[in-house]
Amino acid sequence: MHIQVSLMIDIDATADLATIEHQVQDAGHQGMRQALRQTIRQWEQAHRTCPHCGSQQVRGEGTVARTIHALFGSVRLARQRLRCLHCFRRFCPANQLFEQMLRGRVSPALAEAASLAGASWPYRHAAQVLARLSGAQISAEEIRLLTNRRGRALAKQQEPAHVDRVVTFPPQEEEGKEGPVPADRLIIGLDGGWMPSREQRGGMEGKVAVIATDKEVLREANHPSAEMSFYEMKKYVRRHRHPSVRRARWRTRRYVATFARSSMLGQQAAEAVSQIGHAQQEQVVIADGAEWIKKETQKHFSDATCILDWPHLWRTIAKAVRAVGVQREADQKWVHQHVQQMGTW
Repeated sequence: MHIQVSLMIDIDATADLATIEHQVQDAGHQGMRQALRQTIRQWEQAHRTCPHCGSQQVRGEGTVARTIHALFGSVRLARQRLRCLHCFRRFCPANQLFEQMLRGRVSPALAEAASLAGASWPYRHAAQVLARLSGAQISAEEIRLLTNRRGRALAKQQEPAHVDRVVTFPPQEEEGKEGPVPADRLIIGLDGGWMPSREQRGGMEGKVAVIATDKEVLREANHPSAEMSFYEMKKYVRRHRHPSVRRARWRTRRYVATFARSSMLGQQAAEAVSQIGHAQQEQVVIADGAEWIKKETQKHFSDATCILDWPHLWRTIAKAVRAVGVQREADQKWVHQHVQQMGTW
C-alpha cells in the first residue's frame, strides 16, 4: 500500500521558534491521523473476504463510526460494513485490526507509553505529559487502568512456582576494616507497610524481608583530635558516634518484597536463605509481632529465635508502665519517671 498525505501549514512571519515548533507538531499529528484513516481504508479494500465462510462475494451496507486513541491523537474512523452474499452475515473487515487494541480503543503503542507514564507520574500529570509531548488524548482514568493491567501482567510473569531471583548487594571493600566476624548468626527481618490503593478499599500492604549475615566491624573513619577544646569535643560527640563505639555492617544481604499474600513473602525469604548457603546457622527473626509474620516464621523458620524489634518493644514496655500506674493510682509524674528510668537501661 502506498499512502500519500499532503500538509499545508500557515505560519505567521513574526512567530518565534516555540510557536513555529508547536504549529509544525500539530500539523504533523493531523497528517498522522489522516494517514491512519487512509491506511485503514485501503486495508479494508484488500480484505473483503467473509471471515465466516471465506466467500468474496460481498456487498457494502454503509459504515460504522468508531474512535480509536493512537499515540498521535484520537482518530475517528468510518468502518466499512459488508454483508456476505453466501452466508448472509454482516462483518466489518477493520475489526481484525482492532483485536490487538487494549480495551477496544487504545493502540498498543499508546498503551505502552501510558503504562510508562502512569508508573512515573501521577495519572493526571501523566495524561498532561502525553498530550503535550505526543498529542495523545487519553484520560487519567484510562491511564490508571492500563498501568494496573500492565502491572498485573508483569507481576504474573515474575511470580514463578519456585522463586529463583533475589536481589543482593555484593560485598564492597572499605578502607580501615578489621575483618569479618565469624558468621554465627543469620538475621531475618520481616515487616510490612500499608499504602493507599484504588483497587482495594482500605489500602494494600507491601511486605519486605531482609536477610543478613557475615557481620563486619569497621573502625571509626575520623577520630577527635587531642587539640580539640571541650566545646569542640562535645560538638563532635553530638554529631558522631563515640570514639569507643565501633561501626559494623552486614557484608551479605538479600532483599525480597511483594504486594501479594504473606505466604509468597515467606517462600521468597526461605529461598533467599537457601541461596545464601547459611541455612545451618543460628537464625534470628526480628519483627514487630504481626500475626502473619508469626505464621510465616513458624512455617519456614521454626527453629529461629524470635525477637521483638526495639520500637515495638519500647511501646509495649511504656504501655505496661502506664497500666501499673493506673493500678497503683499513681500520678503522671510517677509514670514519666519510671518510663525515663527504663529508657536509660
